[in-house]
Amino acid sequence: MEFGKRLRFFRLQSIDPKTHKPLTQQKLGELLGLEMGDYGFSGAAISDWERGKSRIDASHRVVLLSLVKILNQHGGIKRPADAITLLESGNYRALNPQEAEKIFPGENIEGADPPPNSSNAHFPLGNLNFISPADYQAMLEESKKGPPPAWPRMAVSVVNKITSKISASRVLKAIVWIWIWLLAHFLLAPSLQWQALNTEGNVYSMVLYAAGTLALPPLIAALINTKDNAFWMEQKMRTSTALRLYVHQGAYVGFHVGYFLAFGVTSVQVLAGLSAIPWIEMIKTIIPIIISYTSAQIVPYNLWLAYRRLDIRDGGIFFIFALLGPLWALFFLEFHEVFSNPLTRAVVILLAVTILVTPQTIKYRIKGSQT
Repeated sequence: MEFGKRLRFFRLQSIDPKTHKPLTQQKLGELLGLEMGDYGFSGAAISDWERGKSRIDASHRVVLLSLVKILNQHGGIKRPADAITLLESGNYRALNPQEAEKIFPGENIEGADPPPNSSNAHFPLGNLNFISPADYQAMLEESKKGPPPAWPRMAVSVVNKITSKISASRVLKAIVWIWIWLLAHFLLAPSLQWQALNTEGNVYSMVLYAAGTLALPPLIAALINTKDNAFWMEQKMRTSTALRLYVHQGAYVGFHVGYFLAFGVTSVQVLAGLSAIPWIEMIKTIIPIIISYTSAQIVPYNLWLAYRRLDIRDGGIFFIFALLGPLWALFFLEFHEVFSNPLTRAVVILLAVTILVTPQTIKYRIKGSQT
């Protein structure tokens, strides 16, 4: 569960002594102002935190500690482990012993019991859920208001919550992905059916393939939003040029790995004497897209883990892989006969994948031996 959802969960567990109801966003903002001795925050600001529209800067430690203290005073956060869970979900530093002693005097931070299941797990796949536990709790409390039975209001709230996830921007993004898939099929499918091509067909298919390898990875990388990514925001790199370049590098490397895997599937089909099946050909063109998208997320993070920074000098040489598509197209046109033999075909594909993977592996090992 991300920071905003945990914050909402703990706020709804915090009781306003005057109303005997959960703290409102407006009330929490006012209490923060009283605690810090300033004007506090508006209810809209608290709402933005809970919805992930904005976040508290890690350097504003006093805001985070005041937030934990208020939630503790009003019963939402009951133990140090709850506070640590909340902070770490936003990639903030956990409480140190001095901070814990001020907020939880006399409690052992290391021996604290784990928080309840609803707020204990990190939920790495939490974004796949339509309704978080915090949202469910809020809807449950709201549905209890009014005449019984409460379940019709609860059912309507659930339906509204699910449909609210379907925004125009998400629909547009899904449509863009479909267009990328169709474009990939148009550009890559002919080169994945090389066993049925003649000399003129080889040239046509390889021209399309080379164009696809140059155009598709940047499109995939463009759909990866690092600007609003909590991790890169914490590292103050969300708009870094190096980050965006390494996202593109990862997209190129992953795209080529995915294509060679699809190429290998074609080789198996040829070896087994199977004819091309349209739906299998469509699936084969999805493989490069999926691996490209995954690699674009992983490559910059792995570089950051290795060097604790993102600098073009650390991996800039590997942008040469952006040209691998045209080079492979020239190789295929020159040595097309090689692929008529299953053994040499397998060796060439294995060699191509090895060329892609080995440099990155060597680079990380060299870095590891230096640290």
